[in-house]
Amino acid sequence: MRLVSIAVLVTTSCTAGTYFGGMSSGGASASPPTGGGAGSPASPQTYDRFAVQGMKLGVPLEKQAGYTCGPPRGTDGFSTQNHSCVKFVDARCSERPTKIHHIRSSGDVPRGLTCFMDEFTGATYLDRKLLLPPLFAVRLVGTDTNDPKVFQIHFTFAADDLTETSRLGKALIAKYGPPTSRAEPVRMVWQAGDVELRAECRTIGGDNAAIGDYCTLSVEDRALDHRERERAAGDAAAAREAAGPPPPSL
Repeated sequence: MRLVSIAVLVTTSCTAGTYFGGMSSGGASASPPTGGGAGSPASPQTYDRFAVQGMKLGVPLEKQAGYTCGPPRGTDGFSTQNHSCVKFVDARCSERPTKIHHIRSSGDVPRGLTCFMDEFTGATYLDRKLLLPPLFAVRLVGTDTNDPKVFQIHFTFAADDLTETSRLGKALIAKYGPPTSRAEPVRMVWQAGDVELRAECRTIGGDNAAIGDYCTLSVEDRALDHRERERAAGDAAAAREAAGPPPPSL
Protein backbone atom coordinates (compact mmCIF):
# COMPACT_ATOMS: atom_id res chain seq x y z
CA MET A 1 0.00 0.00 0.00
CA ARG A 2 1.38 3.39 -0.90
CA LEU A 3 1.81 5.94 1.91
CA VAL A 4 1.64 9.56 0.89
CA SER A 5 2.53 13.00 2.13
CA ILE A 6 -0.33 14.79 3.80
CA ALA A 7 -2.45 17.94 3.59
CA VAL A 8 -5.83 18.79 2.13
CA LEU A 9 -8.53 21.27 1.33
CA VAL A 10 -11.77 20.88 3.24
CA THR A 11 -14.12 21.66 0.41
CA THR A 12 -14.23 21.33 -3.33
CA SER A 13 -16.65 24.20 -3.86
CA CYS A 14 -13.97 26.90 -3.82
CA THR A 15 -13.50 29.72 -6.24
CA ALA A 16 -10.14 30.05 -7.97
CA GLY A 17 -8.86 32.56 -5.45
CA THR A 18 -9.66 30.53 -2.32
CA TYR A 19 -7.87 27.24 -3.00
CA PHE A 20 -4.53 28.52 -1.69
CA GLY A 21 -5.37 31.70 0.21
CA GLY A 22 -3.93 33.65 -2.71
CA MET A 23 -5.18 36.07 -5.33
CA SER A 24 -8.34 35.47 -7.28
CA SER A 25 -8.26 34.61 -10.94
CA GLY A 26 -8.90 38.27 -11.67
CA GLY A 27 -5.91 39.47 -9.64
CA ALA A 28 -2.52 40.57 -10.84
CA SER A 29 -0.44 37.92 -12.56
CA ALA A 30 2.21 36.07 -10.60
CA SER A 31 5.75 37.36 -10.72
CA PRO A 32 8.16 35.63 -13.11
CA PRO A 33 10.47 32.93 -11.77
CA THR A 34 13.39 34.22 -9.76
CA GLY A 35 16.26 32.55 -7.98
CA GLY A 36 19.82 31.48 -8.49
CA GLY A 37 21.29 28.57 -10.33
CA ALA A 38 21.72 25.08 -8.94
CA GLY A 39 22.96 25.13 -5.38
CA SER A 40 22.86 28.91 -4.91
CA PRO A 41 20.42 30.34 -2.38
CA ALA A 42 16.93 31.07 -3.64
CA SER A 43 15.82 34.67 -3.40
CA PRO A 44 13.22 35.80 -0.85
CA GLN A 45 11.01 36.66 -3.83
CA THR A 46 11.06 33.02 -4.93
CA TYR A 47 9.99 31.83 -1.49
CA ASP A 48 7.29 34.50 -1.45
CA ARG A 49 6.03 33.43 -4.85
CA PHE A 50 5.84 29.75 -3.94
CA ALA A 51 4.10 30.17 -0.57
CA VAL A 52 1.56 27.44 0.16
CA GLN A 53 -1.30 28.05 2.59
CA GLY A 54 0.49 31.15 3.82
CA MET A 55 3.69 29.24 4.67
CA LYS A 56 7.06 29.89 3.04
CA LEU A 57 10.25 27.91 2.68
CA GLY A 58 13.22 29.03 4.75
CA VAL A 59 11.29 30.05 7.89
CA PRO A 60 11.95 28.39 11.28
CA LEU A 61 10.10 25.09 11.47
CA GLU A 62 8.94 25.25 15.05
CA LYS A 63 6.54 27.61 16.83
CA GLN A 64 4.52 28.39 13.71
CA ALA A 65 1.01 29.43 14.76
CA GLY A 66 -1.57 26.67 14.43
CA TYR A 67 0.96 23.87 13.87
CA THR A 68 1.76 20.91 16.11
CA CYS A 69 5.34 19.63 15.88
CA GLY A 70 6.86 16.26 16.58
CA PRO A 71 9.10 15.67 19.62
CA PRO A 72 12.78 16.72 19.58
CA ARG A 73 14.79 15.19 16.75
CA GLY A 74 16.05 11.68 17.48
CA THR A 75 13.60 11.04 20.33
CA ASP A 76 13.54 7.34 21.31
CA GLY A 77 16.34 6.66 18.85
CA PHE A 78 14.31 7.54 15.76
CA SER A 79 15.86 9.18 12.70
CA THR A 80 16.56 12.90 12.93
CA GLN A 81 15.30 13.31 9.36
CA ASN A 82 11.83 14.51 8.36
CA HIS A 83 11.26 16.44 11.58
CA SER A 84 7.80 17.83 10.84
CA CYS A 85 4.95 19.99 12.04
CA VAL A 86 1.34 19.53 10.97
CA LYS A 87 -1.91 21.45 10.87
CA PHE A 88 -4.95 19.31 10.12
CA VAL A 89 -7.62 21.22 8.21
CA ASP A 90 -9.96 18.26 7.88
CA ALA A 91 -13.42 18.79 9.37
CA ARG A 92 -13.11 15.43 11.13
CA CYS A 93 -10.23 16.84 13.17
CA SER A 94 -12.01 19.92 14.48
CA GLU A 95 -12.91 18.24 17.78
CA ARG A 96 -9.94 15.85 17.99
CA PRO A 97 -6.44 16.50 19.38
CA THR A 98 -3.55 16.55 16.92
CA LYS A 99 -0.66 14.14 17.43
CA ILE A 100 2.55 13.67 15.44
CA HIS A 101 5.63 11.50 16.02
CA HIS A 102 7.62 8.65 14.48
CA ILE A 103 6.24 5.13 14.71
CA ARG A 104 7.79 1.67 14.43
CA SER A 105 4.53 -0.27 14.25
CA SER A 106 0.78 0.20 14.59
CA GLY A 107 1.23 -0.13 18.35
CA ASP A 108 2.88 3.31 18.40
CA VAL A 109 -0.20 5.02 16.95
CA PRO A 110 -1.91 7.07 19.70
CA ARG A 111 -4.99 5.54 21.29
CA GLY A 112 -8.35 7.26 21.57
CA LEU A 113 -9.95 9.83 19.30
CA THR A 114 -7.09 11.60 17.54
CA CYS A 115 -5.88 12.93 14.22
CA PHE A 116 -2.36 11.57 13.93
CA MET A 117 0.51 11.88 11.46
CA ASP A 118 3.48 9.55 11.24
CA GLU A 119 6.27 12.11 11.27
CA PHE A 120 8.58 10.12 8.99
CA THR A 121 6.22 9.04 6.20
CA GLY A 122 3.49 11.67 6.47
CA ALA A 123 0.81 8.97 6.66
CA THR A 124 -2.33 10.05 8.56
CA TYR A 125 -4.57 8.16 10.95
CA LEU A 126 -8.06 8.93 12.23
CA ASP A 127 -8.77 7.26 15.59
CA ARG A 128 -5.89 4.80 14.93
CA LYS A 129 -7.10 3.91 11.41
CA LEU A 130 -4.76 4.59 8.48
CA LEU A 131 -6.63 6.68 5.93
CA LEU A 132 -6.25 6.71 2.15
CA PRO A 133 -7.13 9.18 0.83
CA PRO A 134 -5.36 10.93 3.70
CA LEU A 135 -6.72 13.43 6.16
CA PHE A 136 -6.62 17.01 4.92
CA ALA A 137 -3.62 18.80 6.43
CA VAL A 138 -0.58 20.98 5.82
CA ARG A 139 2.76 19.42 6.67
CA LEU A 140 6.00 21.37 7.17
CA VAL A 141 9.28 19.43 6.97
CA GLY A 142 12.45 20.89 8.47
CA THR A 143 16.12 20.66 7.61
CA ASP A 144 18.10 17.98 9.45
CA THR A 145 19.71 20.47 11.83
CA ASN A 146 19.30 21.52 15.46
CA ASP A 147 17.61 24.75 14.35
CA PRO A 148 15.50 23.38 11.48
CA LYS A 149 14.20 25.59 8.71
CA VAL A 150 11.27 24.61 6.49
CA PHE A 151 12.52 23.12 3.23
CA GLN A 152 9.37 21.21 2.22
CA ILE A 153 5.66 22.05 2.45
CA HIS A 154 3.00 19.48 1.56
CA PHE A 155 -0.67 20.32 1.12
CA THR A 156 -3.13 17.57 0.20
CA PHE A 157 -6.61 18.52 -0.91
CA ALA A 158 -9.75 17.42 -2.71
CA ALA A 159 -9.42 15.77 -6.12
CA ASP A 160 -9.87 17.79 -9.31
CA ASP A 161 -8.46 17.78 -12.83
CA LEU A 162 -5.23 19.68 -13.42
CA THR A 163 -5.96 21.53 -16.65
CA GLU A 164 -5.88 25.14 -17.78
CA THR A 165 -9.66 25.23 -17.70
CA SER A 166 -10.44 23.37 -14.44
CA ARG A 167 -11.16 25.42 -11.33
CA LEU A 168 -8.05 24.04 -9.66
CA GLY A 169 -5.87 24.70 -12.71
CA LYS A 170 -7.11 28.27 -12.99
CA ALA A 171 -6.44 28.87 -9.28
CA LEU A 172 -2.90 27.53 -9.54
CA ILE A 173 -2.05 29.53 -12.63
CA ALA A 174 -3.57 32.68 -11.13
CA LYS A 175 -1.36 32.36 -8.05
CA TYR A 176 1.87 30.88 -9.43
CA GLY A 177 1.84 31.79 -13.12
CA PRO A 178 2.08 29.44 -16.11
CA PRO A 179 3.66 26.08 -15.14
CA THR A 180 7.13 25.14 -16.33
CA SER A 181 5.81 21.75 -17.40
CA ARG A 182 2.55 19.85 -17.25
CA ALA A 183 0.98 16.47 -17.86
CA GLU A 184 -2.74 17.22 -17.89
CA PRO A 185 -4.93 16.27 -16.14
CA VAL A 186 -2.67 14.86 -13.41
CA ARG A 187 0.38 17.11 -13.00
CA MET A 188 1.67 20.69 -13.17
CA VAL A 189 5.20 21.73 -12.17
CA TRP A 190 6.78 25.12 -11.54
CA GLN A 191 10.56 25.53 -11.31
CA ALA A 192 12.71 28.46 -10.20
CA GLY A 193 16.34 27.53 -9.66
CA ASP A 194 16.43 24.79 -7.02
CA VAL A 195 12.87 25.47 -5.87
CA GLU A 196 10.17 23.21 -7.29
CA LEU A 197 6.43 23.44 -6.81
CA ARG A 198 4.50 20.36 -7.91
CA ALA A 199 0.74 19.79 -8.09
CA GLU A 200 -0.49 16.23 -8.66
CA CYS A 201 -3.98 14.77 -8.72
CA ARG A 202 -5.34 11.23 -8.98
CA THR A 203 -1.92 9.73 -9.66
CA ILE A 204 -2.97 6.27 -8.45
CA GLY A 205 -4.94 4.39 -11.07
CA GLY A 206 -6.37 0.99 -11.80
CA ASP A 207 -7.91 -1.03 -8.99
CA ASN A 208 -6.48 1.41 -6.41
CA ALA A 209 -7.92 4.56 -7.97
CA ALA A 210 -10.25 5.17 -5.03
CA ILE A 211 -7.39 5.59 -2.54
CA GLY A 212 -5.71 8.07 -4.89
CA ASP A 213 -8.73 10.35 -5.23
CA TYR A 214 -7.02 13.49 -3.93
CA CYS A 215 -4.49 16.14 -4.95
CA THR A 216 -1.19 17.26 -3.44
CA LEU A 217 0.59 20.59 -3.73
CA SER A 218 4.21 20.34 -2.62
CA VAL A 219 7.07 22.84 -2.69
CA GLU A 220 10.66 22.08 -1.76
CA ASP A 221 14.19 23.41 -1.87
CA ARG A 222 16.54 20.48 -1.28
CA ALA A 223 19.55 22.75 -1.82
CA LEU A 224 18.45 24.64 1.31
CA ASP A 225 18.54 21.40 3.31
CA HIS A 226 22.01 20.63 1.95
CA ARG A 227 23.35 24.11 2.77
CA GLU A 228 21.89 24.03 6.27
CA ARG A 229 23.47 20.63 6.95
CA GLU A 230 26.85 21.92 5.77
CA ARG A 231 26.49 25.02 7.94
CA ALA A 232 25.56 22.94 10.99
CA ALA A 233 28.50 20.58 10.40
CA GLY A 234 30.86 23.56 10.13
CA ASP A 235 29.49 25.10 13.33
CA ALA A 236 29.92 21.79 15.17
CA ALA A 237 33.51 21.44 13.96
CA ALA A 238 34.31 25.00 15.04
CA ALA A 239 32.78 24.36 18.47
CA ARG A 240 34.87 21.19 18.91
CA GLU A 241 38.05 23.08 18.04
CA ALA A 242 37.19 25.93 20.40
CA ALA A 243 36.50 23.47 23.24
CA GLY A 244 39.72 21.50 22.72
CA PRO A 245 42.42 21.29 25.37
CA PRO A 246 45.36 23.69 25.33
CA PRO A 247 48.23 22.43 23.20
CA PRO A 248 51.19 20.74 24.88
CA SER A 249 54.58 22.37 25.05
CA LEU A 250 56.19 21.87 21.68
